[in-house]
Amino acid sequence: MAEPSPLVSSLLHVRMRVNDLEGTVAFYRNVLGLTEVRRIVSPRGSKIAYLKSPGSDTELEITEYPASGRVSVPADLVHLAFRVDDMDRTLKRLKTLGIPVTDGPTPTENSIFAFIDAPEGYEIELIAPRRPPSA
Repeated sequence: MAEPSPLVSSLLHVRMRVNDLEGTVAFYRNVLGLTEVRRIVSPRGSKIAYLKSPGSDTELEITEYPASGRVSVPADLVHLAFRVDDMDRTLKRLKTLGIPVTDGPTPTENSIFAFIDAPEGYEIELIAPRRPPSA
């Protein structure tokens, strides 16, 4: 029996609801280097900012909608993972910005990863390729 063709062809965006749109957008822009590509107000009144990371077509949709109540993200519920080119350089920059590493850095066979906290209780995983030891 032949496999059915996929129903979807790509991931377009991931939505995260927040209490403070401006503060959250500033974090993703100023700390992680994402680019804001557009803003809209939805028909129901949600304020929405779309951001992209370099080298990715998937957008991060940050939404503020106070009418639905305050956002409270439980620990370890969700995280976003971003590739970084150099973990040492990344850790130095985070320290300069006053952003603490909450877990790691942890080496694996092919990569090294670390976690930081984003606004609103969301977690960010930063993953770098693991370089072979110098000879």
